[in-house]
Amino acid sequence: MAQQYPGTWKQCATCAFWTGARECDRFGQRVTVGSGMDKGKCAIPQGGWRHQQRQANASCKDWQKWPILK
Repeated sequence: MAQQYPGTWKQCATCAFWTGARECDRFGQRVTVGSGMDKGKCAIPQGGWRHQQRQANASCKDWQKWPILK
């Protein structure tokens, strides 16, 4: 079942560094992933989770809003 996250939530699915499969709605307000358990690599240049697999529903202190979100 698909999971949606508002762009204001600091979850990996809404982070600029998360590389998992996701889609943004046409208004730039929400991100949709297949499941909160879907995984993607963290592409942060420096940080504790760099190159690690992270679930869409995870979070960390280095979160930055995905640029296509408003």
